[in-house]
Amino acid sequence: MDTNPFIKQTLDHFESRLDQTLRGLTNEELAWRPNAEANSIAFVIWHTTRVEDRFMQKMVRETEEVWTGGGWYSRLGLDEGDTGVDFSVDRLASFPALSVENLRDYLDAVRAETNAYLDAAAPAGFDLVPDRNPFPEVPGADEYFEGCTIARMFLILIGEHFQHLGHAAYIRGLQRGMDG
Repeated sequence: MDTNPFIKQTLDHFESRLDQTLRGLTNEELAWRPNAEANSIAFVIWHTTRVEDRFMQKMVRETEEVWTGGGWYSRLGLDEGDTGVDFSVDRLASFPALSVENLRDYLDAVRAETNAYLDAAAPAGFDLVPDRNPFPEVPGADEYFEGCTIARMFLILIGEHFQHLGHAAYIRGLQRGMDG
């Protein structure tokens, strides 16, 4: 299997599992945090979508993020520069209530851009090193992304998605038990 369809199928699988995790949750359950220092499901899913947006637009395509270009920060009641990286306890406490629809709409907008890239990308393009840091505000990120190929960026992104999907599923389980 070629790289492009493999990545698309993997991201589709993530979305299918995400839909299972979000199914039937109320806005209160999306916003619930196990304690003051923990993230909510809404925060986790929003953050991982921001990571995909940053990786694809800022690092790979060097274009404006969907977050800013589509006015998503305003739609979701957040700051333009928010990524969810290194949020303080106070910042987590003030995270806005988001609905499943809010989260899905932003993810769908970002994923459309990711798929457009994958539809047009040549296999050799995955070996390119863009030499851009998608998170320049994060200490140590310059070193982490130094020499990062587009293929490695997708590896990191897929890991990020499934790691945070596990977090969201766990938080759902804390609230609902094993409700399927």
